[in-house]
Amino acid sequence: MKKIVLLVALSVLLLSATVVPALAQYDWDVGVEVGDWFLYEPTLFFYESENVEFPPTYLQYLQTYNESSLMNYTVTDITPGDGGDIITFEVVYHWKNGTENTSTLEENMTSSESLMVIGANLPNGAEIRPAYSILDMWPMPARYLNESIMLDTDQGTRETNVLDHDSNIFEQIYHYTYYWDKETGIQVYHAEHATDVLNENQQPLSYACKVELIDSSTGVVIPDLTGPVMLLTLMAITIPIVLLHRRKKLHI
Repeated sequence: MKKIVLLVALSVLLLSATVVPALAQYDWDVGVEVGDWFLYEPTLFFYESENVEFPPTYLQYLQTYNESSLMNYTVTDITPGDGGDIITFEVVYHWKNGTENTSTLEENMTSSESLMVIGANLPNGAEIRPAYSILDMWPMPARYLNESIMLDTDQGTRETNVLDHDSNIFEQIYHYTYYWDKETGIQVYHAEHATDVLNENQQPLSYACKVELIDSSTGVVIPDLTGPVMLLTLMAITIPIVLLHRRKKLHI
């Protein structure tokens, strides 16, 4: 029973958008329009575990990051709602084997677990996801924008919102970094990693991955992340690689 509860909780936290927390208490401006498209490049840096087959049950998207070369998100619909605007994306996955497939993502800007788009021109400290509880037994804190920073792109300097946080689920720590273009609210960079976290069978695994925007119809692209702003993120990814000693790993 404990294994089932842990699996469900991890799945809710890391993958699904089925948890519906209390809604944010303010209106957001939508910075994207129907027809806007955004092209992302995913990267799985590493995955290691002695006993957990790849991909883990609640981290299936790591397989997508490993086997796809590009992911194109196109806004197909924007629906106003009392609980937050719903942004619908058509997502085309370009696989490394030369094939493609298409899916649909509907994201509530104020409550979905997915964080592809947030409100435009949000201030520092804005709450982008409210506190909620997993299975009414594991409280999760609200998430707030840490800061706004100025980053250089090929189209000039753009203001960028930052969220850098840890999620603690049953004492397993997952670290996340998100960047959103402030003017449009669209995600331009996402990185995450975890070291020796336990799956539902209490077996350890470690991984690190990122997704970055490389082109778009709006002119928004991934900022220059080579400066000191990304130093801690890069260190956080590379240090676990050095420290890992298990021999069973995914060959990427």
